[in-house]
Amino acid sequence: MDTPILLLIFNRPHQTLRILESIRQQQPARLFIAADGPRQHKDGEAALCQQTRDLVLRQIDWPCEVHTLFRQHNLGCATAVSAAIDWFFSQVEEGIILEDDCMPDPSFYNFCTTLLDRYRHDTRMMHIGGSNYQAGVKRGDASYYFSRYAHIWGWATWKRAWELYDFTLLRYRGASTEGVPAAFSRDLKAFYEQKMDTWDTQWFLSVLFNKGFAITPNTNIIRNIGYGKEATHTKSKPAWFKKMAYGTITQLTHPSEITVDEAADAYTMDTVFNCSPLFYMVKKIIKNNTLLYNLYKRIS
Repeated sequence: MDTPILLLIFNRPHQTLRILESIRQQQPARLFIAADGPRQHKDGEAALCQQTRDLVLRQIDWPCEVHTLFRQHNLGCATAVSAAIDWFFSQVEEGIILEDDCMPDPSFYNFCTTLLDRYRHDTRMMHIGGSNYQAGVKRGDASYYFSRYAHIWGWATWKRAWELYDFTLLRYRGASTEGVPAAFSRDLKAFYEQKMDTWDTQWFLSVLFNKGFAITPNTNIIRNIGYGKEATHTKSKPAWFKKMAYGTITQLTHPSEITVDEAADAYTMDTVFNCSPLFYMVKKIIKNNTLLYNLYKRIS
């Protein structure tokens, strides 16, 4: 496979090997591996990080150009991942990004490769995702539909699109927030002040602010296997996660017209992004209190 892949790893060796085995079956010609450094206050994490790196490198047994970005010190999820993607796109024009908890269906790779090529020069397209949040409802008559919402459980994009990413979101400070989920618009001030330990919401919003299109498959071709106590952000499964439908895309058919599926996005808005006002009130209290915010970061 000619499409470059970026694999983001950390401290889960056995889970990471499952993702690597999926990649190994595709035998990409170029594989980029990035790993954040261990957290000093986490006992045993340095050994787990090293074990994960060693196991991954030992399992690459096909002809492959391997690039590594292994951090010695912990940068945190937000900085480590966004910087790793910067590093990836400093060397490639397009590619696939996989985290160590995103298990692809074999058809995911062809899906991304074909659509990276098809929409390479269409600047409306910013994101190709592997996840679907429609609970089994098919949108349109093709293998995928167009959305405003970029989901990052297994995805692909182009360097030209990633160049519009802004970790601080400051370049979009004056942009219209029309269509931005309330869940995120409430957090914009915290992003501007760099009080959010995420990187993916900034990508989601960068796509929205640029009125970009996110290609979304009509079934899940990525399965998140990272929920649990070892996860950084996904320790418990939300209700909508249990309704996700999984499949494969063997025959890729394209939509007859390029337009956002408003019904699909409305459904996502009402399910995935529909959290109680009390939840956001508590978040705001934490972010505005330095002691509570530092405690939250340490626990996370």
